[in-house]
This record gives sequence, structure tokens and C-alpha cells, in this order.
Amino acid sequence: MLNSERRKTYLDKVTLIGMMGTGKSKFGRIVANNLDFMFYDTDLLIEKDFQTTIKGLFEKHGELFFRNIEKETIKKLIFKIKESNEKVVISIGGGAFDDEETRDLLLKNTNVIWLNTPLHILVDRVGDGTKRPMIKGNKKQAIETLLKKRTKFYSLSHYQINTQSLSQNQVTEKIINLMCYAK
Repeated sequence: MLNSERRKTYLDKVTLIGMMGTGKSKFGRIVANNLDFMFYDTDLLIEKDFQTTIKGLFEKHGELFFRNIEKETIKKLIFKIKESNEKVVISIGGGAFDDEETRDLLLKNTNVIWLNTPLHILVDRVGDGTKRPMIKGNKKQAIETLLKKRTKFYSLSHYQINTQSLSQNQVTEKIINLMCYAK
């Protein structure tokens, strides 16, 4: 699929942000494998720690509980990465970057890349929305409301990739090229 030759990477601590359905986890895993980096998906770390789904945490404990857990998980991960000096790609939940403390931590300690995907594509990718705790009622309207709220935070990222007309391979290559040639 991609040229797996060893490349000099200039961005060796990267966080992928964006709405649900942008492919943060999928692209993060592919890019990390391609560059021989560690990959961390904070939602998966939380699910493993709590032995339940993100939606299950929301339903049992509420959003505030989840956001606090998410913030602590990200803090611990950043501390671990700084201590070990790992080369990493991190995928965070769509709402994690809304939190100012989390946002500042990620912006200071990683290179943040926003995968910017248009509303109509997000609506298609999210499916029926039943696995997404932030989707209630009209799916398109719920996603649009979240996108409007979050765009002001996402726009603070170091880099942005508009994924609208890009194939999976093109998005992957754009992330890798950014990591390898940004200085």
C-alpha cells in the first residue's frame, strides 16, 4: 500500500483530532505501523481500563465523568510518552480537544493534526449513530451542532488536513508526508 522505506520523521509525537467518523483511529494505526511508531487510541485505553464501551460509561456515569476520565487518561499518556521519549501517533475522542487543559497539554507536547471532514461525509460514516453517545435525536442535526461547537477548538491545531476529496491512501500519505517533511 504505502512505501515502507525508513523516512526521517520530524514530527515524532502526533495527535490526530477531529469529529467522530473522520478516521482518526484508522489513519493513526496505519500511519504508526508505516513509520514504526507506537499507536495509542485514548478511547480504547479507557474502554480497557473500565471494561466497558465509551457509550456504556456515558450511560452509567454521564458525560462529565467520562470527560474527567478522558482528561486523566490523556495526561497519563503524555507523561508516559515524555518519560520514554516514544515516537507516537495518538488518536483522541472527538470531544477531548474541547477541554482547555487537555488542548494545552496536547498542543505543547505533541503536533496536533486536525482531520477536517465535511458534515455530509460524517453523517454517512457514523451510520445509525447508536454507538455514539453524543448522538441523540436527529443524527445530522446532532453532528452539525457538535461540529459547529468544536470547530473553534479544532482550528487551534498545528496542522489541518481537509479530507473531503481524498482517498484513504491519500489521507494516509498526507499525514506521513506532513510528519516527515514538516520542520
